[in-house]
Amino acid sequence: MKFKLLVLCCIVVGIISCKKDTVVLEPGALKLTVKYSIDNDSLQFDTIKYLNAAGNKYSLSHLEYFISGVTFYKSDGSSFISNSVFYINAQKPISNSLFVSNIPQGTYSSISLLIGLDSNTNKTNFLPNILDNINMAWPDAMGGGYHFMKMEGYFKDKAGVKQDGYAMHLGRNNNLVKINLSYPIIITTDLQTKTLTMNINEWYKNPSNYDFETDGNYSMGLPNAMSKLAQNGKDVFTIK
Repeated sequence: MKFKLLVLCCIVVGIISCKKDTVVLEPGALKLTVKYSIDNDSLQFDTIKYLNAAGNKYSLSHLEYFISGVTFYKSDGSSFISNSVFYINAQKPISNSLFVSNIPQGTYSSISLLIGLDSNTNKTNFLPNILDNINMAWPDAMGGGYHFMKMEGYFKDKAGVKQDGYAMHLGRNNNLVKINLSYPIIITTDLQTKTLTMNINEWYKNPSNYDFETDGNYSMGLPNAMSKLAQNGKDVFTIK
């Protein structure tokens, strides 16, 4: 009887010891501040002074888009993906601060994100029925869902004549843009702030130059134009 009691006590002590050794770390968070440039120049709206790789002189008057699927990767192959969807309007500073929360603490070797929405989210009326989301709706007659990006402004042709304008709109699941950023980061409970910088000119080069005059100054409804923009988009962001 005494022997059984001793064994039972050892088991209980062992269980208690195991519980003490199990430490559950609180998740951390990361603030991403989004900024904009055109190569080495800072962005100024409504000024036709920027030059893309195709030789188009252009301005930027409007830029809004979604970021989703922010994913953190560890060197052992494990990862954490955020289910947050962020609407961003370049002219609304408050929307250019993104808070990614509930990130497990640890050391991550790289980050990826999507410009746009994955196929599970890119469905008509899937997002909350607020004005920003409503304005980003993609017409049902063209497949439904949402715009991934709206980028608009004016340009001059190569003869220097100002044109009516351009509208680089991205949508449809096959034009989702994935950004891979090799950037080590250690997540703790201390909130960190990193800066994402979008170089607007990257939309118009690498792997293919985009020319408003030959590829189209309105991309919506032009599969080849949207495909070219989406492929170029993989390099638009840097992080530091």
